[in-house]
Amino acid sequence: MEKYIEQLLSDIKEATENVSLPFAEKQIQLHDWVADEEEDKIAPVRQLEDWTGIRKEMLPPQEMLNDGQVNSLLVALIKMLDAYNWLFVLQTQVPERVQYAVIRDNFNQEAKVKRWHMGFFQFCQPGTEHKKCAFGDHCQCAFYEELFADCTDEELSPAEERARALEIEISHIKKKYGDDWMKYYPYHLDPEYDDDKGNPHNYGFEDDDEMDDNWWR
Repeated sequence: MEKYIEQLLSDIKEATENVSLPFAEKQIQLHDWVADEEEDKIAPVRQLEDWTGIRKEMLPPQEMLNDGQVNSLLVALIKMLDAYNWLFVLQTQVPERVQYAVIRDNFNQEAKVKRWHMGFFQFCQPGTEHKKCAFGDHCQCAFYEELFADCTDEELSPAEERARALEIEISHIKKKYGDDWMKYYPYHLDPEYDDDKGNPHNYGFEDDDEMDDNWWR
């Protein structure tokens, strides 16, 4: 198995370093820019397996791999997806084995070839029930549903809106960063950290620190 993993990692590395695009980068001009919604409609579509040369059946089930092999393959696959601008982005902490299983289970998907905006790896098939995908209890869709479950269209005062934003953000970063969540605490949303004039926490950026238009002279 170890020799096979080494060969597979070599194949993934080759795919990462040899991205085939349907357009020439040197021909890109600023006036060619289009909005994300428009590019989503017109971007060429390719089967991810055909595009990368890596097929789902080449990826061993996570049950057959040790922790080191899972880590090596996961890192290599995410790097490859980044190179193809088909990003694997998570909003919560997810065990590496689960991440690898999600990529493997959904690798035979279509990818949009974008040059102006980011494309994102699809975690599951449309219509999949929450927590019935490979993520299980780490389901990203369920996380957002729970995050905004208490949100309503009622009119809120500025203070109430800020309090709700603080609650949502804390819930988000706890899920995303786990025990390290306080490193990302949204002080600007917490009135306890406002200055004497009631201004939100500015993270040490003062008006005097802002550079004017002549900063380079």
